[in-house]
Parts: sequence; structure tokens; C-alpha cells
Amino acid sequence: MSEIKLSKEKEAIKEVLLKEARLSYDLSEKGIRFNKDEIAKYRISKSGVVTRRKKDNLSFKLPHGITAGGHFTPWTPYSLVIEDGIPVLYDEKNPIGEISFSDKDNNPLLDAKLSDGQPFKSVMSLNEEGGGVSVGYSKECSLKETGEDCLFCTINVGEGKYTDRTSPILTPKLVAEAYDLARKAGYANHFKISGGFIPERREVEQYVDVIEEIRKKYPDAYACAVIGAPADLSVLEKYKEAGYSYISTNLEVWHPDSFRLIVPGKEKRNGGRQHWIRSLEATAEIFGKGHAHSSIIGGLEPKSYTLEGIEYLASKGVIAQLNRFRPISETPLEGYRSPTADFHWELADKTTDIYIRYGFTLTELTGKHSHTLTQDLFRIKTGDFEGGKLTPFKYPLLKL
Repeated sequence: MSEIKLSKEKEAIKEVLLKEARLSYDLSEKGIRFNKDEIAKYRISKSGVVTRRKKDNLSFKLPHGITAGGHFTPWTPYSLVIEDGIPVLYDEKNPIGEISFSDKDNNPLLDAKLSDGQPFKSVMSLNEEGGGVSVGYSKECSLKETGEDCLFCTINVGEGKYTDRTSPILTPKLVAEAYDLARKAGYANHFKISGGFIPERREVEQYVDVIEEIRKKYPDAYACAVIGAPADLSVLEKYKEAGYSYISTNLEVWHPDSFRLIVPGKEKRNGGRQHWIRSLEATAEIFGKGHAHSSIIGGLEPKSYTLEGIEYLASKGVIAQLNRFRPISETPLEGYRSPTADFHWELADKTTDIYIRYGFTLTELTGKHSHTLTQDLFRIKTGDFEGGKLTPFKYPLLKL
């Protein structure tokens, strides 16, 4: 690992931030005890709706700026109480400090009407950090029809996203209209488009049409496309020519056996695992080191497999973004348990060491996601903080 030298003062702050980052993993595993009715008023949007899909889950900032969250449980050492109108986190009887909730869901932009009558929030999401926006171009994945859904994925079950959307697939003009509203409101410094499986030709056409429509007014649009591995890898050039800066092709797991079991549709479609890997390598060759991304979900296979994949991809110029497995109701993995906080922390620690060793930058690391906990850890290790807090990450501002 490349040695990063920090001042003594920064080294001391770094240790405090690392301790808080480690706490965030513990909270995710062990949960939090709190009075749901008392906490609810801190998490209600102006429409009167609890700001997360499940009332029993909390997401917030810890005292030094680390993002954390946890599910409600009475069997935990961690509790959240309101003291003089301030939410304070405790470990048993020891106060950890004041936490803060996001007010993102109160943003008036979310309820702004588009030309077809839909609210902005049914088409586009605002990222809590980064100042970016995201679009899911389709409400459903076609793998549902073949029974080949990824075992952890929620796109075809339950509430899903964009439940009030009037059309299953968005038009490029509508996406560009929403992007324009976001840009004028000071957002859209980064744009990401993703969705479920659709036939490859339609995916290319849809993605290219969307970014070209956006770039008619905003030629500097900074964008990432999340795609399936194209059968013809020369198609990747079309995404670059159209104006995308990053491409993400999500493997989810690394080992061949894990790939067949966890993502059966990806094994059977788009050329199988080896072709998906070759697609990522080709993306790095075309778009440049750090501009090819993939999602890897920690906890779905042994640590050694996951780290082997992250190391291999990094050696090819590909950033494997590490996410944590969280079993979700109505998916085939409902009822399973994610590994311990220690497991996830070790993965994140070693993954960020890999990022640093291969010389990836924060800009490259955030090409797909505006925020992950591994990015927090990367920023702490590289000294990207001022004072005693890790301030929210923001993409470089684009001009109106």
C-alpha cells in the first residue's frame, strides 16, 4: 500500500474518524433502540410521509460526519433519545453524541410537476451527498419473465421505486426536462441512469437518446450509465461518443460458483461471467482507468473471493464499488443474515487499501456513486477532511 503521510494533528483526527466509521458498521449489524413516535417528527417530509420506505429503519449522520443507520430493535446496546429537542446517540448509558437527519425529502424540487403531470420524484432521485441525480429508466427487470432474477434484488418485488410513475419506461425528453429542473435548482452535478434488463439494442438506444437529449442544452453533463455487458463490445464506443464519462457493469459477486447461484440471469445472458469481466476490461481501455465501475456485494461469498475480484479488477483499471449485503423481504434471500460488522469492516478496510495502492482518486471513486461507506473510509485514509469532521462530498459544480 502506498504510504500516505499526514500531519500529527490530522493523524489524530483520522483515528477519531476511523473509530466513528467502525461504529457505523456496528450500528448496521446490532440496530438501534428508539421511540418510533418521538423520532418520527424528525423524519417526516412536508407531505406527511415518513422519509424512508420502512419506518423501523433510521439513516443519519454521526457526530463527526460519518453516515450511519440501523434497524429498530430492543436488543441492542445502542439507543437514540431526544434531549432538549436534540437527538443523541448512546452506547448503553454512555453518550456518543448528537446525530442529524437529512432533510432531503423536504426539498420542494421533489414535488415539482413535469409537463406530463408527473412529479419530479417519480422520474428522478436526488442524491443526499454529491449533488447528483439518478434515473431508473424502467420500473421492472425482464429477468422476471424467465425466473432468473438476481437473488438479492428488489426491482421486481414489493414497492420497488417510482411507484407513482405513469409510464413503465421514460422518454428521453422527460428525463431531460427533469434534469433541467434539477440543474436550475443547483443539483445534477452528476447524472446516473440505470435500470433492469431490457433487450440490449433498446438499452443502447435509450441511454444514448437520453444523454444526447440532455446535452442539447447542457453539453457539459457529467454522466454514468449502468449497463449490461454488451454482446458486441464495440458498442461501448457509442456510449463514450454520446457523452457518458463512466460506465458501470455490475458483476455483484466474483467467484464463478457464486455468479451462477446469485445472479443466474447474468450467467445465462450477455455472454456469461467471462464476457462480463471482458466488458469491464474493455470499458477501462476505452474510457480510461477509473472510469469503468462494477458493483461487488460483500457478504454473499467468502471474503477471499470478494477481495480477489476487487484486486483483479483494480489491476485492470476497474473500480469495484463495495456494497454490503442486506437481506430484503420478498427476495429469495429474505430471512438470511448479513455477516458480522467485523466481516464487513475487514472487507472495507482491505478494499480501500486496494484503491489507494492502485492510485485511484476520489473523483474516479465517485464516478458511479456519490456516497458509499467505503468512500468515507477512503477519504479518511487519504486525509480528505478538514477540522474534526468529514464534510459531505460534493461533485464539482457545473455551470447553468
